[in-house]
Amino acid sequence: MLPQGELEHRCVKCFYPRVSKAKFTSGISKQQRRERILFWLAKHHVLPAKSKKGKTSRREHHDLPSVPFEESEPLAYSDPKAHYHIASSTRYFLNMPQWLGRHLDDRVLENFLPRLKDHLLAQILGQEYNGDETEFSAAEQAQVIFVNDRIFCHKVPRINYTTYDLRCKQDSLNPQTHADIMVLSCEAEHPYWYA
Repeated sequence: MLPQGELEHRCVKCFYPRVSKAKFTSGISKQQRRERILFWLAKHHVLPAKSKKGKTSRREHHDLPSVPFEESEPLAYSDPKAHYHIASSTRYFLNMPQWLGRHLDDRVLENFLPRLKDHLLAQILGQEYNGDETEFSAAEQAQVIFVNDRIFCHKVPRINYTTYDLRCKQDSLNPQTHADIMVLSCEAEHPYWYA
């Protein structure tokens, strides 16, 4: 029987072929971190349950506002000048009236549809965001129509940004694993907003 240290050494060796040989130390540590996250997700039942055939059924996923972890959603390379990039897939969607109806007691979703329409109208009209959402009238909100009452879910958006040393970088946000983001605030009390 091999001692625990030797067994752990073998685990690290299995990551080596999957990482950049120039920066293998950081690559292996990223792989180990991902593995820990996947084990944690499985242990805490965050990953959707599988059906008898081994695939997650759409019915089981239907109530989640995200794409199942094991599903693939191809995301082509994007223009680095674009602020963000999401897949053009329409495979995963929520029927908004039905979804909101199932979550009437969820305080997070109070006035979700009017607030969403206010946000979309402000973006369409090109209004600069100053920290306060512009409230539009019911007649103005009625101009925003969701085709087939659908809102689409995507697995990973890519965000292009400028670093502190003025370099262009790109990062991806996966709500299944790392749902936390931080952006500059328009408020004087605190320099950042967290989501």
